[in-house]
Amino acid sequence: MRWLWVRHGETDINRQGRYLGHTDVSLHEHGIRQVKGLAEQLKSVIRQPVNLYTSDLQRCLQTAELLAEQVPCTVQAVPALRELSFGEWELCTYEELMTNDKERATRWYDDPLQYSPPQGESLRQLGERVDAWLMSREQAYRDEPRAHTQIIVTHGGVIRWFQAAWLEQDPSRFWQVEGLRHAEAMLTVWDGNRWTVQPHFLSRREANE
Repeated sequence: MRWLWVRHGETDINRQGRYLGHTDVSLHEHGIRQVKGLAEQLKSVIRQPVNLYTSDLQRCLQTAELLAEQVPCTVQAVPALRELSFGEWELCTYEELMTNDKERATRWYDDPLQYSPPQGESLRQLGERVDAWLMSREQAYRDEPRAHTQIIVTHGGVIRWFQAAWLEQDPSRFWQVEGLRHAEAMLTVWDGNRWTVQPHFLSRREANE
């Protein structure tokens, strides 16, 4: 069983360095080019039909649709794959939070598992919904006699959660893991005992130039 993780292409809000959670925005021109570059890479390595699961937010749906133009896949939108909700901090920058809401923001940065943005989600809450969906996918495919590749198009926070909680088995490492840049892909493989990253699957960064 293989999960191919893809982070959506860039948006104007991402370019501005603002927190973007459940706010629904589209890719900008550069983000579209990023995804098209990734799709060109993927079509040479994915030739058999696969299932593609995507967050239901527009920036991921657009990414999935662009990939589907090059890669044989069936696209299904999954609300559980949404980014962390930043609540009242949606569309704010780090500098704005440090100026206007420093105490609560610092508490959240120090312990995102326990604390959440006002009217938003804690990292633990994000993990609960993501884990529930991932475990359902894992259970559905674990006993199959042949390997299955599933593409998961989602957000930076969801991918970081998987890296910290599943790959490193330490959710507190959420801020420390490298994560993926926009329109980057990471292939993870279940070897029967644990999930590992397949190195050198694609040339990381290449699709972002």
